[in-house]
Formats: sequence, C-alpha cells, structure tokens
Amino acid sequence: MEEFRGSSFNITLITPYEYMGELFKSITEKSNVKAHIEVASLNEAANIASKLQNKVDVFLSRGGTADYIKKAVDIPVVAIPVTAFDVLKSIHYAKEITSEVSVFTYGKTIFGIKNIEDILDVKIYEYIFKNEEDIDQAMNEIKSKGIKVVVGGMPAVLTAQKYGLRGVLVECGEEAIQQSLQEALHIAEVRKIEAARSARLKVILDSITQGVIVTNEHNKIVLYNPAAEKIFDLSSKKVLGKDAFETIPNTRMHNVLESGEAEIGVLQDINGGTIATNRIPIEVDGKRIGVVSTFEDITKIQQLEQKIRERIYKKGFVAKYFFEDILTANESMIELKKIADLYAKTDAEILIQGESGTGKELFAQSIHNASTRSNGPFVAVNCAAIPDNLLESELFGYEGGAFTGAKKEGKQGLFELAHNGTIFLDEIGEISKGLQARLLRVIQEKEIMRVGGDKVIPIDIRIVSATNQNLEKQIETGEFRQDLYYRLNVFNIILPPLRERKEDISLIANKLLKKFAENYDIDFNKVIKEINPLLIEYDWPGNIREFNNIIERLALVAVQTKSHNWAETLRKVMHTVEAMDEHIVVKVNLKNGLKDAVKEFEKYIINSMLLKYDQDKDKVIKELKIGRATFWRKI
Repeated sequence: MEEFRGSSFNITLITPYEYMGELFKSITEKSNVKAHIEVASLNEAANIASKLQNKVDVFLSRGGTADYIKKAVDIPVVAIPVTAFDVLKSIHYAKEITSEVSVFTYGKTIFGIKNIEDILDVKIYEYIFKNEEDIDQAMNEIKSKGIKVVVGGMPAVLTAQKYGLRGVLVECGEEAIQQSLQEALHIAEVRKIEAARSARLKVILDSITQGVIVTNEHNKIVLYNPAAEKIFDLSSKKVLGKDAFETIPNTRMHNVLESGEAEIGVLQDINGGTIATNRIPIEVDGKRIGVVSTFEDITKIQQLEQKIRERIYKKGFVAKYFFEDILTANESMIELKKIADLYAKTDAEILIQGESGTGKELFAQSIHNASTRSNGPFVAVNCAAIPDNLLESELFGYEGGAFTGAKKEGKQGLFELAHNGTIFLDEIGEISKGLQARLLRVIQEKEIMRVGGDKVIPIDIRIVSATNQNLEKQIETGEFRQDLYYRLNVFNIILPPLRERKEDISLIANKLLKKFAENYDIDFNKVIKEINPLLIEYDWPGNIREFNNIIERLALVAVQTKSHNWAETLRKVMHTVEAMDEHIVVKVNLKNGLKDAVKEFEKYIINSMLLKYDQDKDKVIKELKIGRATFWRKI
C-alpha cells in the first residue's frame, strides 16, 4: 500500500481496475493535485476504505464499489459517473464479437439502454446486481442462453472470465474523472472550513461557564458542553444522540421545538441549585431544525454581580438612594416621583431644577437606581466646587505630561469612569463657555478626548444635570449656550421648595429624629406633635439641607441637656441661628480625636453661616475668607 504524498487534502481513489488508476494519476499530475490510489472492488474496497478513512478527506470510486465504500465509512465518497456513452462504446466493441450481449449495472438500469439496442442493432440482456452473489447467479443464466459476452464493471468482467465467458470492461472517460476530482476537492475544502469552524465552536463551548444543549429537528441531543455535564451531572456519552425529553430533567425543549416560541430567563431547580434557563428555536429558511438551550447557575450570576458592585463601591461611584427614600405626602412631589421613574427608563438627558437644598442629587441617584444602568457607576460632580481650569481635566482626564504636575501615566476622567453608568453634573450653570462647548460634543458624539491627547475614546453614559439658577436668563445674558441647554433639558424635573410642601415636614422630622437620637428612650410621635407647629411656621430658605441641620442640632442639644421641653429647645436652636453674629459656641464630640472634632466644628460654622445668609454661598465664602474649593470640601 503506497504512502500518502502529502498535500493540503488527502484524496484517495479506490478503483476496480488499474487502467483507471493510471488515468487518474495522469489527471492529478496535470492539475497539480497529489492523490493516493488503491485497486480493489466491492467488499475488498470497503475494507480498505474503512482502514484509511482517518487519513482521508474524500474517497473517489465508481459504480457498486462506490456504494460499498459509502456504507463502510463516515466521510464523503464521490462516485465517478458511468455515462450511457461509456456503455455505448463498450457494447459497440462487444458487437464485433457477437450480436447478443449481457450488460451488468449496479443498483439501477442505465437510462437509454433500449435506444442503444436500436442504434447498434444488437440484442441486450440487462442484469442489475447489488452484490457479488447476484453476479454469480446471473452467469449461469447467461451461459444457458448461449450468450458469450458480458459488458460491465471489473467485478462482472472477472466473474465472467471464471465462467469461461468473454468480458468487456466499461471504462470511465477522462472528462468524468476530471469532474469528479473537482467535486472531491470542493468537498474537501468545505470540510476543512467546517472543521475549523467546529473546532472554534468547541473551544468556545468548552470554555464558557454556561451549560449549552442543542437538539435537532427530532429532539435528539447533538451538542452538549462540559458546563452542562456539571450542571446535570450527566456525561456526554449518556446523552448525545438521545431524546432530550427522556434524558434531561425538567426539559421543555420539545415544547419549544413544537411551538417555535422562545422561553427566556426561566428559573428551575436542578440538582439542588437554581438555574436560569433560556430555550430558543433554531430556524433555517423558515424551517424549525432544532432548539438551543443555555443554563446558568444563579449563584454564579449573583457572585459576579457582587464582584462588580464591590469594584464600583471601592471607587465610591455608587448611588445610595432610591425613590422609596424620598418621603412625601405632597401630591405634586408624588407626581414628580412617578414622572422621574418614567424618565429613568430612558437614556435621555435630564435636567433637575430647584432651590439649593431641595434634594436634586437624591432624585439623580434614584433615577440612576431605577434605570437599566443601575449596575453601572454613578459619578457625581459638583461643577461649582472645582475651579474651571481643573474641572476640564477632572471630567475628560489627561494624558501623561499634558501639563505641569500631571501624572506620568495620565489619568482617567470622570466621563470615562462613568462608562455604562450615569454622571450627575450638579451646579451645571457654573461651567465656563469653553467647557460648555466640549460638554455639548460629548452629548452629541458620545465620545471624549483627554486633555493633551489625540485619541477619541467612545463612552456610553447618561447625563443628569442640576442647577439652582435660571438657565434661561443665563442664555439671554450669553452666559449659557442655548444648544447645550436644549440637549441637557430633554426631560425636565422642577423640585418644589420645602415651604411649598409643609405636609412633608412632620414625616421628614420623624425620620431625622429617629436617625439622630435612635439610642435614646424618646417618644418620637409626642415630640413631633410638640414641635411641628414651629417647624411649619418657618419658611426654610435652605430647604431640606437646612431642615436636616436644625433637626440634628435639636436632637444633639435636647439629648445632651436632657430637655423635656422640645419646643422650647427648638426655639432656642432656631433663635441662635437667626441671632448669630460673630460668635459661635458649640459642643463637639472629642471621642474620635481632634481631627474629627475640628471637621465637625468647621462644618457647623459653615452651615450656620448658610442659615444666616439664606444659603447665599458667595456671601458665606466672603465672610469666612475662604476659597470656593475649600468651602465645598469643608461642607
């Protein structure tokens, strides 16, 4: 047996006669194709093919031998056709010997055999055989009829010679061999491409954590990956080729195959675990040919989600508040919460307007947590707290060496850090016209370029902005770009001041008192009834922020002095704020050390000054003789 000559494909011809092999060799050499040749027929050919199939891409043969090989191997077999013209030539040659000939064909009659009989004026006896025994039986009949010539393939010719008859071989033409070789090469190329695709698919399926099962149109399992083995505790040997309904617990793949309707996110219990299952029908040209099912352990999904959340929490980019945290009995606020929840379901920009301290960031965080981006980062930026020359590099980031003092490796900006999440731009009316132009481009193009960089970075963010200023007036004065305003103000939320929702005062006061004095034996309902008239009477220019400060101070003073008259204590606290001039006296907690005590004292001073000047930050900054950045850092 010859060794393979090495080519990109292994094409093997198994021929019943040597001359065909020589012709095939001549054709392959002309075509620059290297091939392997074996001489054998029927059963012998099938045995040889079975041994060679692991080394061969495509077999070529002819007639009955080709059929025998097909039954013995799992790889493609190209049958070289025997044409009516090939038979005609052989019968014409046989006529020179005798006027009566027998013609042996494998499996089926030769189309046009009767026409050949008329054309050549010869009597033809056609014998159709399926195996060597059929040929033997026919020979006895031929001899009894006195027919002396047998026309057919090599098995028939060799058997005829054993019976003392003359055999005429039907040979394949060069053109038929050439066409069959091209077909074999095409099949080999397709198989190579398919093998590469299957190998890639196998690597993917073997490496993913999801279990995958694929069935065919008969609901038989044709693909079953290692992850599925672990989930179902069933080896692939036990399930491949089996009916999914009889093999896989709780399966509904047969239902999906029948209905054609996908089932997504179905939870089921498998071997003590909760598994999320998707079942999707496979359709080709409108015909349903199977179903693919994926299976994922809910525990793994939860663990992955936890890791993502932990990473986001470490960076501090987390929204802590939800719409449920916004306490209100006010009808307009209830309606605003509903509207904001609807807005949250979109990806459009939102502008939140309201006086200082009305809870704009509380709404922004709630919108983020109610959106499809809730698992992504929430990045809050106070545009007024950062000097304009630094705000640009904070938002957009910078490349290494972009400016003096820049990190060598550069730095990600807040827009990049907010990718797949929400960025909240508070005090949006404070940014410069130059920065407004860059922000407009971010909204339009969904991409940024770092300071000092030359590469465009695509980002996927949702922008929620807020202001306590009248942006329309700023547009009139030329301080704010009109086009940016319309981009930011796709959806608008205007928060009412606390003085317009006084029915909420007792609700919020109750919650804050419980927070600040939770460890003390206090009848909170009684206290609220006592102090509520005073709280309602005041207009709260600082809104929720001022309210929070007053209640915190009230709780601290009342608890420390063990006061039983909460209303009187509240009057003193509020009077101290209103009457405050240049001197401030406050008790601070020294248990956590001097540093924390100083921070607490500084914050107290700033909040007190804000109350004094009706939340006018500029007046407070001027009075305290501190910078704007210091003001925001201390508060």
